[in-house]
Amino acid sequence: MKVLATFLSVLALCWAGEEDKLTVASNNFGLRMFPLLPSSPETNIFFSPCSLLIAMGMAYAGARGETQKELYENLGYSNAGLAEGQVLDAYTRQTQKYQSLQSNTTVDVANAAAIHLRLSLLDGYENALRNSFNAQLQKVDFVDGGQAAIDTINKWVKEKTHNKIEALFSEPLDPLTRFVLLNAMYFKGTWNTEFDEKRTEKRPFLNGGVTPAEVDTMVGKIRVRHNSFENLGVDVAELPYRGGDYSMVILLPREKTGVEALKRNLTADLLDTLVHQLVEREVDVFLPR
Repeated sequence: MKVLATFLSVLALCWAGEEDKLTVASNNFGLRMFPLLPSSPETNIFFSPCSLLIAMGMAYAGARGETQKELYENLGYSNAGLAEGQVLDAYTRQTQKYQSLQSNTTVDVANAAAIHLRLSLLDGYENALRNSFNAQLQKVDFVDGGQAAIDTINKWVKEKTHNKIEALFSEPLDPLTRFVLLNAMYFKGTWNTEFDEKRTEKRPFLNGGVTPAEVDTMVGKIRVRHNSFENLGVDVAELPYRGGDYSMVILLPREKTGVEALKRNLTADLLDTLVHQLVEREVDVFLPR
């Protein structure tokens, strides 16, 4: 019987079948960025490469020449096998999938572009934002209406994240700003096997072995997909959400200070291999709230 807990941060990956090349690009992009995230024992980090890649996809849609080529390579479209002419079609299919998805889990994905009120987008780019990303276009005054401009943006962010993010910007942007691309992603799911709230208890959370803290911890004996990987010094468990469309994959280093090594060594291919080697079994899970 294994005891599992999550580590310092949540990496929100898109997860789909092998045929979804945009998902492959997103996961590769996320795992390449993961080691670059700042580490702080005092701060929780939630990082969604899926969300970031959608926003960068909107930038790619408007890029041309050398800039477009660099985005194509560095965002991972090339390595995922997406031809340049397929990228926007892939985003169109992804947008349609999010809009039509019927699930026990709530997943809201929204895109927007805030443009200075005295400027206009090229028709082709505006059509790409609307058709491939279902993006809402907003005219704001970045020059003379600094506070009003960020109030408009913050209101959109607050609404699309169901009040989880109150404000994206706390101060007016540089008056030279002309264009801001926005993506918001909201997720709310119910565990397939729910934790008993009465069993929530204070337990030590090691914070990478730096400054342990007592945190509220959900406790449960749950049937999950799990495996131990001795060569990597890590345990992996997959906790499904109700409906079967989504799950949370948790990686637990054996060593108290093993998080940094895991961040350096984890790749999309390795993560895919680990997930495909999980076996269903009953596990004692201790998960910080």
